[in-house]
Amino acid sequence: MARDPVHTDRLAMLGRAVAFIVHDALQPVGSALTRGQSALRWLRRDPPDVAAAIASLERLVEDVQRASATLSALRKLASPTAGPKLPLSLNALLSDSVRWLEDELRHNGIDVALELVDGDVQVMAARVALQQLIVNLIVNAIEAMVENSVATRRLTVALSVEGRNAVIAVSDTGRGIATHAVPHLFDAFYTTKEGGTGMGLAICRRIVTEHAGSLEAVSPPEGGARFVVRVPRLGTCGVGASER
Repeated sequence: MARDPVHTDRLAMLGRAVAFIVHDALQPVGSALTRGQSALRWLRRDPPDVAAAIASLERLVEDVQRASATLSALRKLASPTAGPKLPLSLNALLSDSVRWLEDELRHNGIDVALELVDGDVQVMAARVALQQLIVNLIVNAIEAMVENSVATRRLTVALSVEGRNAVIAVSDTGRGIATHAVPHLFDAFYTTKEGGTGMGLAICRRIVTEHAGSLEAVSPPEGGARFVVRVPRLGTCGVGASER
């Protein structure tokens, strides 16, 4: 019996979506497993190193919270209604996002530069969604640099102000963006990575759009790739200074 091509396409799309969810949720779950094993090793020492075990368990809790936040964000993104938006510090958000991924960055030998602003920049945002956006961009940058020599792996996460917008730039020194990929980079299910799902950047674009912002991919002349997020600063998008 011949298969219905529409049904086949839907099954393929479902499979890709499931793969994306599993990929994004397994990363912090795997990290939590590693931290739990570390805590057990510290406790089984003679004498036990309780302080080191507690530190591992504290990070384990953060990883589980991140996995929960990831799944919650994906559920909200699948919903027709956006999550509530509240005043959000971008300095804190970027610092937390880099700290969440510091084990992966260290494991891959990536030098990180976090460039924040004096004072702070605030936006009206759904924290979980915006953090998922930043984490996705950083994970993409890590994956883009795995074929580099360790000495050339550098990630830069920079915050700046450009008129009415807050600007977040995530730059890497990886293989860069192929010219043929540029028009399709943010299309759902389009990917240039082996085993990729093609959902990460599509979801990033949706998050930015829901925050009245934009997402741009740039190929710097020095090589690598830069993803630039622009979102309206608090007080420039219908929110008065008195509401800060």
